[in-house]
This record gives sequence, structure tokens and C-alpha cells, in this order.
Amino acid sequence: MRYSLIFLAFLAAIGCSKKPDSSVVATDNQPLTAVAETTDSSWGGLRIQSSGAPLDEANQIVVLLHGYGATEADLVPLAEYIGGESRSFVFPAAPVSLDGGGLAWATTEQEMEAARSAIASLVRFASRTYPNAEIAIGGFSQGATISTMLLSDPSLAIRHLLLYSPALMVDATSMNLATNIQVLLAHGKADSVLPFEDSKRLNEMLTRKGIATNWQPFDGGHTITAEILDATRDQLNQIDK
Repeated sequence: MRYSLIFLAFLAAIGCSKKPDSSVVATDNQPLTAVAETTDSSWGGLRIQSSGAPLDEANQIVVLLHGYGATEADLVPLAEYIGGESRSFVFPAAPVSLDGGGLAWATTEQEMEAARSAIASLVRFASRTYPNAEIAIGGFSQGATISTMLLSDPSLAIRHLLLYSPALMVDATSMNLATNIQVLLAHGKADSVLPFEDSKRLNEMLTRKGIATNWQPFDGGHTITAEILDATRDQLNQIDK
């Protein structure tokens, strides 16, 4: 498969360890709104948590995928920070359980492709069920890496792609994007888990493809900063009328 060599490089980068993709988010905010949990095969067969506006009342649905070794609760505090009265947040749980606790989207190439397929199904379900809402999707670390693989499918109704410190799992020839997608791509220059150069190369590919890309390199490591969340909020606020 076309992902084989790239996936081997990805495994080398994370060392196939049980160390989680810890997102030391630069905010101490904890979610103040209610968080609901659902297991529904419609959401790509994944367990989800949700918060923010009711899904059937939202004008924007933001799907965020956690990193390796974390859980669907890991990124929930981001929803309170980003906010938005008519914005719903959905946090899927990765399907692979790790020894010692935590979840992963994939530990093998086959699991990586299965995760991509599940998330694509989740996007199709959300866009079909809530047609009045824009879809934004992304995540942190391995969650962001899975999200980059959606760049090969222009049929997905994704308005915003939010990529926080991904590994590079696509190449220019596999990208086949819808022209109205907007990408936010952030990566710390001192990242010791997944290389900054991966996102730098991805930004160059996207730019050559003519895709609107909000490139946010920062002086830091494998994390999400408050400044990146501010940039996320600013981008999401540019909702289509």
C-alpha cells in the first residue's frame, strides 16, 4: 500500500512505545459545560464524547482526535477555551487499547487505514445528519496524523482541517482536496516526538496545491499552546454565512 514506507517512518518516530502523546495544553481551563458520552455505530463505529451546543442546533461541528496513549477526554478542555455559542464539539475514542491503559488510533498499517476509514465515515454521518453545520476536524499528534489522511478524499464535506503536530502520512500525489477547505497547521520547532520538518513539508505541499493554509510554527515542543487555540478560534469564527 502507498502508506507502507511512510508508516514505518512514523513508527520509528514514536518508537512504538507506550509513552502517550501528552498535550500539555497551555491553559488550565476545565470544561464547565456538560459532556455527553455516546456509543453509536453511526459515528464511524466509535465511542464519542460531545459538548457545546446541541448537535441539531449547531452551525459548526468540531471533531477533535486525541493522541497516542490518551483518551477521548484528553482534548475536552479545548472546547471550553475555544467556545462558540452555536458550536458543537465531538471527541471520538480511538479503537485500539494499549497495554497499561490509554488508546491509540493505530499500531499497525492496517489499523491506520481502518482508523482513516472510520473517521471518514464519521464525517459523512455528521455532514449528512446535520447538513446546516460546517464540519471542522483535526486533532493532536496521532490524531492529527490520521486527520491528514483525509486530504486524499475530496468527497468529505470538511470546511476546516485543524492539525496540531502531525506526522507526515501523505504525499503530494495522494492529495485530492476540495478547493474550499481551510487548513490550520501548527507544530513546535523543538518537538522531540514528531518532527517539525514533517509539518513544514506538509505546509509546502498544501501551498503548492493552492490550499488556504494557516501555518503556525511556534517555539515549543510537542504541545498545543494557548496562542494556537486562539488562532483556532479565530479561524473557526470565519464561518460561512
